Amino acid sequence: MRRTAEEAAQTKAALLEAALFQFAEHGVAATKLADVAQRAGLTRGAVYHHFTDKTALYAAVIANSWDSVTAPVWAVLDSDGPVEDRLREFLVAWLRRLREDRHFRALLTITLNASYGPDQPEGISDGRASKSYGLADWLQRLETFLAGKRGGDGGGSGDGDGAGRRGTHADDPSGAAAGILAWLCGTALLAATDPDLLPPSDASGVALPLRGALP
Repeated sequence: MRRTAEEAAQTKAALLEAALFQFAEHGVAATKLADVAQRAGLTRGAVYHHFTDKTALYAAVIANSWDSVTAPVWAVLDSDGPVEDRLREFLVAWLRRLREDRHFRALLTITLNASYGPDQPEGISDGRASKSYGLADWLQRLETFLAGKRGGDGGGSGDGDGAGRRGTHADDPSGAAAGILAWLCGTALLAATDPDLLPPSDASGVALPLRGALP
């Protein structure tokens, strides 16, 4: 019985892996369950044993991948140190993952396409449902971080009285967070087209969004 359960878990994991890349490479609408089964080296019956339809498979891919694939990048914001240093390291880590981690790139590709593009599977609602896929949570995390509630030194330098900080996260963390989120989504879309189009994965590549978010 234990071996049967283990084999079932392995089969499901293989299907989720195959579906992630099939969706990313060919689009959700164009993908058939038979395509996923073939890519995983399994039968279509194996797909239906674990998932009722393509919508259920898509939802499972998102739910299974979101935290495990993206958590290491977001953990940078929760580390110790000045806000500016952590944000810079987070943005650089984001670019590096987009370049080097095919799971990360595929997940962002299907998430953004499903939220904003026409190839979303029946049963998955429009872009406002992006909250279900984590984008709204990302925005909230960024707002909290930029509001100085993640610890560290509160970010930036200076005398701490807020002077000269109009338009920065000091008085508008929600606007700054929205700008960072737009940059994250934009780079993810670039990576889906061609990772070579991305800015350099170093401090120079993240200077613009960093300057727009911090004093």
